[in-house]
Amino acid sequence: MRPFHLIFILPVLWCACCAPKTTVSENKPDQPDNPDEAAVIRLYKGSCYGQCPAYTLELYRDGRVVMTPRRFVPVDSAVSAVWPVGEIIRQFDAAGLELLNDEYMRPVADIPSFRLKYLDKEIRWNSQQPAILHNLVALLDEYTVNEGWLEPENAFRIKADYLIEKELIIQLKPGTDMAIWLETYMDVGLHVIREIVKGGEYILVGYDQSVVDPDELLQRVREDGQVVLASFNKKLDQRD
Repeated sequence: MRPFHLIFILPVLWCACCAPKTTVSENKPDQPDNPDEAAVIRLYKGSCYGQCPAYTLELYRDGRVVMTPRRFVPVDSAVSAVWPVGEIIRQFDAAGLELLNDEYMRPVADIPSFRLKYLDKEIRWNSQQPAILHNLVALLDEYTVNEGWLEPENAFRIKADYLIEKELIIQLKPGTDMAIWLETYMDVGLHVIREIVKGGEYILVGYDQSVVDPDELLQRVREDGQVVLASFNKKLDQRD
């Protein structure tokens, strides 16, 4: 190569090295560039060893709702709709989530975990949660079922606030040995608070909510061959 060719080649190489680099950025759905587009309510339902529905539901202030499925739901890809988010937000505002703990978790593997975020407050749980959390999820589930995104039998149901879930009223069959019967529930710490009717046929019992879900225990007791009736205790209105 003749020397005079370098005069033309070197400036070209120098310019190529000094050219500004182009940065490619990717916008992630959960981290939008515009803060106003962030989901105001976000519900995460986790998996279990069985067929628990697992998905993420995100609600935006403009009414848009997006569900991203993972397992055991009737849809197999992200779906969207428009809901009356203003009404839903009013109920979340009235819930007082800021007064609750950030976690209600216990070391149990075969139960699904949940995360519910409203504005800057996120609460995680996998066991017995305050009734208000259950009812907020039930509120969202009602809309999700109506869209056909969730099977009705897998949806949460609103729990009445007058129920005392930590206590059960039980009617035992006549002749049942209460002491022996209680031993079959030692794993959940079932104990007699008082006899409602003298003789032990009607009793008020308590149990350890940290080891069993109230609905699961109620169903177990109702299926017990020594039990006639079982229900949660109820609050009574104080009359003047």
